[in-house]
Amino acid sequence: MTKTARRKPASFRVEDVEIVMPPEPAPLPDVPETQAEVKDLPKLERGLRWGSIFLGALGGLISLLLSLWLYDYVLALIARDDWIGWGAVVLLGLVVVALLMIVLRELVGLFRLGRLGKIRHEADSAARQDDKPMAVDVTRRLKRFYSGREDLAWGMQRLAEHERDIMNAEELLRLSERTLVAPLDPVARSIVASSAKRVSVVTAISPNAIVDMMFVAAQNLRMLRKLATLYGARPGFFSLLKLARMVVTHIVLTGGIALGDDVIQQLVGHGLTARLSRKLGEGVFNGALTTRIGIATIDVCRPLPYLEQQRPRFRELVAEVAGLN
Repeated sequence: MTKTARRKPASFRVEDVEIVMPPEPAPLPDVPETQAEVKDLPKLERGLRWGSIFLGALGGLISLLLSLWLYDYVLALIARDDWIGWGAVVLLGLVVVALLMIVLRELVGLFRLGRLGKIRHEADSAARQDDKPMAVDVTRRLKRFYSGREDLAWGMQRLAEHERDIMNAEELLRLSERTLVAPLDPVARSIVASSAKRVSVVTAISPNAIVDMMFVAAQNLRMLRKLATLYGARPGFFSLLKLARMVVTHIVLTGGIALGDDVIQQLVGHGLTARLSRKLGEGVFNGALTTRIGIATIDVCRPLPYLEQQRPRFRELVAEVAGLN
Protein backbone atom coordinates (compact mmCIF):
# COMPACT_ATOMS: atom_id res chain seq x y z
CA MET A 1 0.00 0.00 0.00
CA THR A 2 1.22 3.47 -0.86
CA LYS A 3 0.77 6.30 1.47
CA THR A 4 -1.19 9.14 0.07
CA ALA A 5 0.88 12.28 -0.15
CA ARG A 6 -0.31 14.98 2.13
CA ARG A 7 -1.46 18.15 0.55
CA LYS A 8 0.52 21.18 1.51
CA PRO A 9 -1.38 24.25 2.59
CA ALA A 10 -1.79 26.80 -0.16
CA SER A 11 -2.83 30.41 -0.09
CA PHE A 12 -4.97 32.12 -2.67
CA ARG A 13 -6.76 35.35 -3.28
CA VAL A 14 -10.36 35.91 -4.00
CA GLU A 15 -9.38 37.74 -7.16
CA ASP A 16 -7.50 34.70 -8.49
CA VAL A 17 -8.85 33.94 -11.95
CA GLU A 18 -8.19 30.25 -11.57
CA ILE A 19 -10.85 29.99 -8.92
CA VAL A 20 -14.14 29.27 -10.53
CA MET A 21 -17.21 29.95 -8.44
CA PRO A 22 -20.14 27.75 -9.21
CA PRO A 23 -23.01 29.62 -10.75
CA GLU A 24 -25.92 30.37 -8.51
CA PRO A 25 -28.86 28.18 -9.22
CA ALA A 26 -31.49 29.78 -11.32
CA PRO A 27 -34.50 30.81 -9.30
CA LEU A 28 -37.41 28.52 -9.61
CA PRO A 29 -40.35 29.91 -11.50
CA ASP A 30 -43.18 31.17 -9.37
CA VAL A 31 -45.53 28.31 -8.96
CA PRO A 32 -48.81 28.98 -7.23
CA GLU A 33 -49.04 27.17 -3.96
CA THR A 34 -51.32 24.25 -4.30
CA GLN A 35 -52.75 23.28 -1.02
CA ALA A 36 -54.98 20.38 -0.67
CA GLU A 37 -58.44 21.74 -0.55
CA VAL A 38 -60.10 20.44 2.54
CA LYS A 39 -63.75 20.77 2.06
CA ASP A 40 -65.84 21.30 5.12
CA LEU A 41 -67.52 18.15 6.13
CA PRO A 42 -71.24 18.42 5.80
CA LYS A 43 -72.76 19.18 9.16
CA LEU A 44 -75.06 16.57 10.46
CA GLU A 45 -78.48 18.05 10.25
CA ARG A 46 -80.39 17.06 13.29
CA GLY A 47 -83.66 17.91 11.74
CA LEU A 48 -86.69 17.48 13.88
CA ARG A 49 -86.00 16.14 17.32
CA TRP A 50 -88.76 13.60 17.41
CA GLY A 51 -87.90 12.48 20.93
CA SER A 52 -88.24 16.00 22.30
CA ILE A 53 -91.42 16.56 20.30
CA PHE A 54 -92.86 13.31 21.64
CA LEU A 55 -92.05 14.12 25.27
CA GLY A 56 -93.28 17.71 24.95
CA ALA A 57 -96.52 16.67 23.28
CA LEU A 58 -97.07 13.89 25.80
CA GLY A 59 -96.48 16.25 28.73
CA GLY A 60 -98.83 18.84 27.24
CA LEU A 61 -101.50 16.22 26.63
CA ILE A 62 -101.28 14.91 30.19
CA SER A 63 -101.41 18.45 31.59
CA LEU A 64 -104.45 19.24 29.43
CA LEU A 65 -106.25 16.09 30.53
CA LEU A 66 -105.54 16.79 34.19
CA SER A 67 -106.69 20.40 33.82
CA LEU A 68 -109.94 19.36 32.11
CA TRP A 69 -110.57 16.67 34.71
CA LEU A 70 -109.97 19.11 37.56
CA TYR A 71 -112.15 21.75 35.89
CA ASP A 72 -115.05 19.34 35.35
CA TYR A 73 -114.62 17.96 38.86
CA VAL A 74 -114.78 21.40 40.48
CA LEU A 75 -117.79 22.40 38.36
CA ALA A 76 -119.54 19.22 39.38
CA LEU A 77 -118.88 19.93 43.04
CA ILE A 78 -120.07 23.52 42.71
CA ALA A 79 -123.22 22.33 40.94
CA ARG A 80 -124.11 20.33 44.04
CA ASP A 81 -124.65 23.67 45.80
CA ASP A 82 -123.92 22.19 49.19
CA TRP A 83 -121.11 22.29 51.70
CA ILE A 84 -119.12 19.60 49.83
CA GLY A 85 -118.94 21.71 46.69
CA TRP A 86 -117.98 24.89 48.50
CA GLY A 87 -115.49 22.98 50.61
CA ALA A 88 -113.87 21.74 47.41
CA VAL A 89 -113.67 25.33 46.15
CA VAL A 90 -111.97 26.42 49.36
CA LEU A 91 -109.48 23.54 49.17
CA LEU A 92 -108.77 24.34 45.53
CA GLY A 93 -108.11 27.95 46.47
CA LEU A 94 -105.69 26.82 49.18
CA VAL A 95 -103.90 24.60 46.67
CA VAL A 96 -103.52 27.51 44.23
CA VAL A 97 -102.29 29.88 46.95
CA ALA A 98 -99.82 27.31 48.29
CA LEU A 99 -98.54 26.64 44.78
CA LEU A 100 -98.03 30.34 44.15
CA MET A 101 -96.17 30.72 47.44
CA ILE A 102 -93.92 27.77 46.60
CA VAL A 103 -93.11 29.29 43.22
CA LEU A 104 -92.48 32.67 44.85
CA ARG A 105 -90.16 31.11 47.42
CA GLU A 106 -88.21 29.35 44.67
CA LEU A 107 -87.85 32.61 42.76
CA VAL A 108 -86.68 34.43 45.89
CA GLY A 109 -84.16 31.68 46.60
CA LEU A 110 -82.76 31.83 43.07
CA PHE A 111 -82.65 35.62 43.22
CA ARG A 112 -80.79 35.73 46.55
CA LEU A 113 -78.34 33.05 45.42
CA GLY A 114 -77.61 35.11 42.32
CA ARG A 115 -77.14 38.25 44.45
CA LEU A 116 -74.57 36.47 46.59
CA GLY A 117 -72.58 35.58 43.50
CA LYS A 118 -72.75 39.14 42.15
CA ILE A 119 -71.65 40.67 45.46
CA ARG A 120 -68.72 38.25 45.65
CA HIS A 121 -67.68 39.01 42.07
CA GLU A 122 -67.84 42.78 42.58
CA ALA A 123 -65.95 42.50 45.88
CA ASP A 124 -63.17 40.58 44.13
CA SER A 125 -62.95 43.25 41.43
CA ALA A 126 -63.00 46.12 43.94
CA ALA A 127 -60.22 44.58 46.05
CA ARG A 128 -58.08 43.74 43.02
CA GLN A 129 -58.48 47.14 41.34
CA ASP A 130 -58.58 49.18 44.57
CA ASP A 131 -61.85 50.71 43.39
CA LYS A 132 -63.29 52.70 46.31
CA PRO A 133 -66.70 53.51 44.72
CA MET A 134 -67.21 49.84 43.88
CA ALA A 135 -66.22 48.84 47.42
CA VAL A 136 -68.72 51.34 48.83
CA ASP A 137 -71.42 49.89 46.58
CA VAL A 138 -70.53 46.34 47.67
CA THR A 139 -70.73 47.37 51.33
CA ARG A 140 -74.08 49.08 50.80
CA ARG A 141 -75.52 46.03 49.01
CA LEU A 142 -74.16 43.71 51.68
CA LYS A 143 -75.78 45.78 54.44
CA ARG A 144 -79.10 45.71 52.60
CA PHE A 145 -78.74 41.98 52.00
CA TYR A 146 -78.21 41.26 55.72
CA SER A 147 -80.62 43.85 57.05
CA GLY A 148 -82.97 42.56 59.72
CA ARG A 149 -80.71 39.79 61.00
CA GLU A 150 -80.41 39.91 64.77
CA ASP A 151 -77.17 37.92 64.85
CA LEU A 152 -75.47 40.63 62.75
CA ALA A 153 -77.01 43.69 64.45
CA TRP A 154 -73.84 44.51 66.39
CA GLY A 155 -71.73 44.15 63.26
CA MET A 156 -74.09 46.40 61.33
CA GLN A 157 -73.76 49.07 63.99
CA ARG A 158 -69.99 48.84 64.09
CA LEU A 159 -69.74 48.99 60.30
CA ALA A 160 -71.95 52.08 60.19
CA GLU A 161 -69.73 53.79 62.76
CA HIS A 162 -66.41 53.26 60.97
CA GLU A 163 -67.09 52.89 57.25
CA ARG A 164 -66.94 56.65 56.55
CA ASP A 165 -63.48 56.93 58.10
CA ILE A 166 -61.87 54.47 55.68
CA MET A 167 -60.46 55.78 52.41
CA ASN A 168 -59.02 52.54 50.99
CA ALA A 169 -61.18 50.06 49.07
CA GLU A 170 -59.56 46.92 50.44
CA GLU A 171 -59.68 48.20 54.02
CA LEU A 172 -63.38 48.94 53.66
CA LEU A 173 -63.97 45.41 52.39
CA ARG A 174 -61.88 44.06 55.27
CA LEU A 175 -64.08 45.95 57.72
CA SER A 176 -67.20 44.58 56.04
CA GLU A 177 -65.79 41.07 56.24
CA ARG A 178 -64.80 41.50 59.87
CA THR A 179 -68.18 42.83 60.99
CA LEU A 180 -70.71 41.02 58.79
CA VAL A 181 -69.16 37.81 57.46
CA ALA A 182 -66.57 36.74 60.03
CA PRO A 183 -69.22 36.03 62.73
CA LEU A 184 -70.80 33.50 60.35
CA ASP A 185 -67.61 31.61 59.50
CA PRO A 186 -67.26 29.65 62.79
CA VAL A 187 -70.89 28.56 62.50
CA ALA A 188 -70.26 27.39 58.93
CA ARG A 189 -67.20 25.46 60.05
CA SER A 190 -69.25 23.82 62.80
CA ILE A 191 -71.96 22.83 60.30
CA VAL A 192 -69.41 21.19 58.00
CA ALA A 193 -67.65 19.36 60.84
CA SER A 194 -70.86 18.03 62.39
CA SER A 195 -72.20 16.88 59.01
CA ALA A 196 -68.94 15.11 58.19
CA LYS A 197 -68.93 13.39 61.58
CA ARG A 198 -72.48 12.13 61.11
CA VAL A 199 -71.60 10.81 57.66
CA SER A 200 -68.51 9.06 59.01
CA VAL A 201 -70.34 7.40 61.89
CA VAL A 202 -73.36 6.24 59.88
CA THR A 203 -71.15 4.93 57.06
CA ALA A 204 -69.02 3.03 59.55
CA ILE A 205 -71.92 1.29 61.31
CA SER A 206 -74.36 0.85 58.42
CA PRO A 207 -74.37 -2.67 56.91
CA ASN A 208 -76.03 -1.64 53.64
CA ALA A 209 -74.21 0.28 50.89
CA ILE A 210 -77.47 1.66 49.45
CA VAL A 211 -78.40 3.08 52.84
CA ASP A 212 -74.94 4.64 53.02
CA MET A 213 -75.35 6.34 49.66
CA MET A 214 -78.82 7.64 50.45
CA PHE A 215 -77.76 8.99 53.83
CA VAL A 216 -74.60 10.63 52.45
CA ALA A 217 -76.60 12.32 49.67
CA ALA A 218 -79.32 13.51 52.05
CA GLN A 219 -76.80 14.74 54.61
CA ASN A 220 -74.83 16.66 51.99
CA LEU A 221 -77.97 18.32 50.64
CA ARG A 222 -78.96 19.22 54.19
CA MET A 223 -75.51 20.70 54.78
CA LEU A 224 -75.78 22.72 51.56
CA ARG A 225 -79.14 24.11 52.65
CA LYS A 226 -77.85 25.04 56.12
CA LEU A 227 -74.75 26.79 54.78
CA ALA A 228 -76.71 28.67 52.13
CA THR A 229 -79.29 29.75 54.71
CA LEU A 230 -76.53 30.84 57.08
CA TYR A 231 -75.03 33.17 54.47
CA GLY A 232 -78.46 34.45 53.46
CA ALA A 233 -79.42 32.52 50.33
CA ARG A 234 -82.66 30.90 51.63
CA PRO A 235 -82.65 28.12 49.03
CA GLY A 236 -85.75 26.27 47.89
CA PHE A 237 -85.77 23.01 45.95
CA PHE A 238 -84.64 24.30 42.57
CA SER A 239 -82.22 26.83 44.02
CA LEU A 240 -80.73 24.01 46.11
CA LEU A 241 -80.20 21.98 42.95
CA LYS A 242 -78.58 25.01 41.34
CA LEU A 243 -76.34 25.45 44.37
CA ALA A 244 -75.34 21.78 44.21
CA ARG A 245 -74.38 22.21 40.55
CA MET A 246 -72.36 25.33 41.40
CA VAL A 247 -70.54 23.46 44.19
CA VAL A 248 -69.68 20.54 41.92
CA THR A 249 -68.42 22.97 39.27
CA HIS A 250 -66.33 24.78 41.87
CA ILE A 251 -64.78 21.51 43.07
CA VAL A 252 -63.94 20.44 39.53
CA LEU A 253 -62.45 23.81 38.57
CA THR A 254 -60.32 24.04 41.70
CA GLY A 255 -59.17 20.43 41.45
CA GLY A 256 -60.44 19.70 44.92
CA ILE A 257 -62.10 16.35 44.34
CA ALA A 258 -58.88 14.51 45.16
CA LEU A 259 -58.46 14.00 48.86
CA GLY A 260 -54.73 14.50 48.62
CA ASP A 261 -51.70 12.68 49.95
CA ASP A 262 -51.46 14.89 53.01
CA VAL A 263 -54.60 13.40 54.53
CA ILE A 264 -53.43 9.86 53.79
CA GLN A 265 -50.05 10.61 55.29
CA GLN A 266 -51.75 12.10 58.32
CA LEU A 267 -53.83 8.97 58.83
CA VAL A 268 -50.80 6.73 58.33
CA GLY A 269 -48.72 8.88 60.62
CA HIS A 270 -51.17 8.33 63.45
CA GLY A 271 -51.07 4.58 62.93
CA LEU A 272 -54.72 4.31 62.03
CA THR A 273 -54.41 2.52 58.72
CA ALA A 274 -53.35 -0.77 60.26
CA ARG A 275 -56.17 -0.67 62.79
CA LEU A 276 -59.01 0.54 60.59
CA SER A 277 -61.57 -1.93 59.33
CA ARG A 278 -62.92 -1.55 55.83
CA LYS A 279 -66.18 0.06 56.97
CA LEU A 280 -64.42 2.44 59.30
CA GLY A 281 -62.09 3.41 56.48
CA GLU A 282 -65.10 4.10 54.26
CA GLY A 283 -66.55 6.24 57.01
CA VAL A 284 -63.40 8.35 57.22
CA PHE A 285 -63.31 8.68 53.43
CA ASN A 286 -66.97 9.74 53.16
CA GLY A 287 -66.47 12.18 56.00
CA ALA A 288 -63.49 13.68 54.19
CA LEU A 289 -65.53 13.95 50.98
CA THR A 290 -68.35 15.68 52.87
CA THR A 291 -65.78 18.06 54.33
CA ARG A 292 -64.52 18.90 50.83
CA ILE A 293 -68.06 19.58 49.65
CA GLY A 294 -68.72 21.75 52.70
CA ILE A 295 -65.65 23.90 52.13
CA ALA A 296 -66.60 24.33 48.47
CA THR A 297 -70.13 25.34 49.52
CA ILE A 298 -68.71 27.98 51.86
CA ASP A 299 -66.60 29.32 48.99
CA VAL A 300 -69.67 29.56 46.76
CA CYS A 301 -72.06 31.05 49.34
CA ARG A 302 -69.69 33.41 51.14
CA PRO A 303 -70.47 36.95 49.91
CA LEU A 304 -66.92 38.29 50.35
CA PRO A 305 -63.50 36.85 49.52
CA TYR A 306 -61.07 35.90 52.26
CA LEU A 307 -59.28 39.19 52.80
CA GLU A 308 -58.63 39.11 56.53
CA GLN A 309 -60.12 35.85 57.74
CA GLN A 310 -58.58 32.46 57.10
CA ARG A 311 -60.22 29.95 54.79
CA PRO A 312 -61.15 26.64 56.48
CA ARG A 313 -58.36 24.14 55.98
CA PHE A 314 -59.36 20.79 54.64
CA ARG A 315 -56.65 18.93 56.51
CA GLU A 316 -57.60 20.41 59.88
CA LEU A 317 -61.29 19.66 59.41
CA VAL A 318 -60.60 16.08 58.34
CA ALA A 319 -58.36 15.61 61.37
CA GLU A 320 -61.17 16.93 63.55
CA VAL A 321 -63.68 14.59 61.94
CA ALA A 322 -61.36 11.60 62.28
CA GLY A 323 -60.66 12.46 65.91
CA LEU A 324 -56.98 13.15 65.35
CA ASN A 325 -57.02 16.53 67.07
